[in-house]
Amino acid sequence: EQRLSVQLLDELRSLIQHQERLAFLFSGVQTLAELGPNWSSYFISVVPMEMLYLEPQEAEALMLDPDPDFDLRYDTDILPEILRLTRCQPYLLQLLGSAMVTQANLAHTQRITFPLLQAAIEMALSQGDPYFTNVWTEFTGTTAAEILAGQAYLQCLASDRPPPDLSQPDTQNAIRRLRRYHVIEEVAGQDKIEIPLIETWVRERSMLG
Repeated sequence: EQRLSVQLLDELRSLIQHQERLAFLFSGVQTLAELGPNWSSYFISVVPMEMLYLEPQEAEALMLDPDPDFDLRYDTDILPEILRLTRCQPYLLQLLGSAMVTQANLAHTQRITFPLLQAAIEMALSQGDPYFTNVWTEFTGTTAAEILAGQAYLQCLASDRPPPDLSQPDTQNAIRRLRRYHVIEEVAGQDKIEIPLIETWVRERSMLG
């Protein structure tokens, strides 16, 4: 009928509970609790798993040998810097890796140097703008006031400026959401942006709405 109905969710629930030869994997950003009570009832039998970052050794293997024909190599200390910048976040590893391949092709080389890495970072920040903008607009809050407060807080963290009044409810709600989505974390009693590449985008390219 070219439309999504509750019947589809009923059918999925039935298949999950009664079909032993089928396995289902559902992926999304929001938890079932955040989607609302009806979703929890439809997926009462599922086991939630939070997927965050690759392990450093997994990320390193991905960057060194993503394909049998891959022959790009890295100068000393380049690979640890890549892992630091991306914190082994899968999408950002792929984004920066693709940019490095492009930069190496433009330079007619098979070795990534720090100047080429810097050029790749700038390219990744531009090509990944939809992703960074989504973090900036979706993970900072659920209301216009919370989003503005969350964005202002991120800019303070990225620029090492004193934060705004943290007692404001909108700011508190924004901070909770930013922590929930692993945009920020508390280190030694101070908040910081979890992924350096996101911090760079916030500092250099973000604009308050």
